[in-house]
This record gives sequence, C-alpha cells and structure tokens, in this order.
Amino acid sequence: MTIGAQIVPKRRESAKDMNALRLNAKKEVTQSYSASLMSNTKWRTLFEALEASDVDIKGITVKFVGDGKEWSPVFPGLYPPHAYVDLWPLNVYPLVEIEWIEFRRIVVKKRSNNVPPALVPQDVDAIRAAIDATGKRFPIEVTEQGLRIIGHLK
Repeated sequence: MTIGAQIVPKRRESAKDMNALRLNAKKEVTQSYSASLMSNTKWRTLFEALEASDVDIKGITVKFVGDGKEWSPVFPGLYPPHAYVDLWPLNVYPLVEIEWIEFRRIVVKKRSNNVPPALVPQDVDAIRAAIDATGKRFPIEVTEQGLRIIGHLK
C-alpha cells in the first residue's frame, strides 16, 4: 500500500500521561455524544485491513472529539498499545478521540514555496471494497467528498 502525506501543524504537545488523556477523552465522549459506534478493536481492524490491502491511500482527514478542525495526518501507525494510534505528524492519540475519519475522492496536498495545492484523486471505491472484504460492519457514511467512518454520533 502506498500512502501520501500532508504535513499539518501539531495540535498539541505530547501527553505525559497517555492513560489520563484516554480517560479524559472517554469522559468527553460520554458527556458530548449520544452514541459511540467504533471500539478500539474495530478501529484497529479497519486500519489493519487497509494497511494489508493493495489500496493506494493518498490521504485521510480526521476529526477529533472536542475539536472544530479537520486534520490530515499520514495513514495511522498501529505500533502504540491497543487503545492508541499514531497520527504523525500530529501525535499518538487514544482511538476513542476519533470522532470520524474520511477518505476523500480528492485529496488536497499542500506544497511549499507558494505553489498552489495539488488535487490528487483517490479511489474511494477500492477503499470501500477493502473495508467490506473484512466481513465486518462499519458505520460508513457516503458523503459528497468520499467515505466517512463514524466513531461517535452527536
């Protein structure tokens, strides 16, 4: 699998106590969202299936709980402990902090030296096929921009 990257500014400094970060995220989800649709195991199953596939993922967009911004890290790294994911260059995050992840049909790649961003097409049908091949049911929403996997509902 080939993965494209768009570097974004860090969202926050490294957490000294990852367990406290995870527990705070769980508390925020409980207070601010009506339902959680993805567990740590389901997120990891999704990422592992895509990583093992031949799908050429050009980029992802992530929305975190309690954050109004959308971020574009590289494809998630699964080396951290089970409840966490590495979303470089942002940081290592608890999986519970992911409100949603979107695979967009057109990925915007920022470029340096005042060069306009590149608009890179992405095959969301191939991504959907790789997800469906797991045999698991994921909370997938088809949007105007692509496929969104929902972690939590407001």
